Order: sequence, then C-alpha cells, then structure tokens
Amino acid sequence: MQEAILSLFPFKFYLIWTDSGKLIKLQFEFNFDINSKIISISSSKVLNWIKNFYHAFLDYWNFKENYVKVPHQIVVTKFQAAILNELKLLKIGEIITYKKLAEKTGFNKAYRAVGKILSKNPLPLIYPCHRVIGTKGLTGYSQGLLIKQFLLYRELNYKFFDKMSKR
Repeated sequence: MQEAILSLFPFKFYLIWTDSGKLIKLQFEFNFDINSKIISISSSKVLNWIKNFYHAFLDYWNFKENYVKVPHQIVVTKFQAAILNELKLLKIGEIITYKKLAEKTGFNKAYRAVGKILSKNPLPLIYPCHRVIGTKGLTGYSQGLLIKQFLLYRELNYKFFDKMSKR
C-alpha cells in the first residue's frame, strides 16, 4: 500500500492506494492553507497518482465532473455496489433521500442499510454520498456534518447560478 497526505484548499486529503495505483481510501478534513502541497508520501511511486488525483479533484471542484474520477478499487457486496454506483449517477447539486436511493436500486425498505453503507464509504467524492439526506433533513457524513453542509451548499449554489446563466 502507498500513502500520501495532500493539502489542496480547502481540504487536507489522506489517500491510500494499492501498489498498482488504485485508490482504496480517501479521507479529508478542512484545511485553510491556500498553498497546494504534498505533506507526506510513502514513496516517489505515488507522485503520478497524486497528480492524477489533483487534476480529478479540480475537475470536480470546478464543476466539470459530477464526482472525482480516478482509478480506484472497492470490495463490496452486490447490494453495496448497487447503492454506491447509483451515487455516481447523481449530478452536482442533486440531492436524494436514503429512502429514495434504496427505492431506485430496488431495495425499497433498505434505507437504514443504505445509511450504514454510506457511513462506511471509503471513497467519498468518488461515490458522492454527501448528496444523500434523511427524509427529515441533513444527517451524518463520514467526513463530518460541517463538510457535508459545505459541499451541499457549494453544489446547490452552483446549480442555482448555472440555471440563472442559461436564461
């Protein structure tokens, strides 16, 4: 396994890849250092992977992609895969409830199981689980509720302005 810590405003990313270059773990937290930099790497082998992640994150951040598109690997059941893959179909600013996500994948009553799967999502932003909320509003997020609110606000604000510019 190869690891890196990357500062890319407004986040600090903790990344883990397989030796073949597939991302298997992504965590992040707020970090307000405006200078992008590599904080630590396990080997020089990681440099191209970091560059790939950097560009993929910028494509997502600049609203060119609906999620961070990088080579990745995830070991899940068929049910988990169905839920996670449905997340990749959501567009920027599109919000869905756990219940509706369960229904879209054919597991109508499994909304609590959906919540459990998303709480353990090892690759948020690749599988954008921040776009899933409870029927009564915002619920938890593996990277913290404040980050979920921030990401949703940012995406919804863009969606609003994008619609306004098309008039």
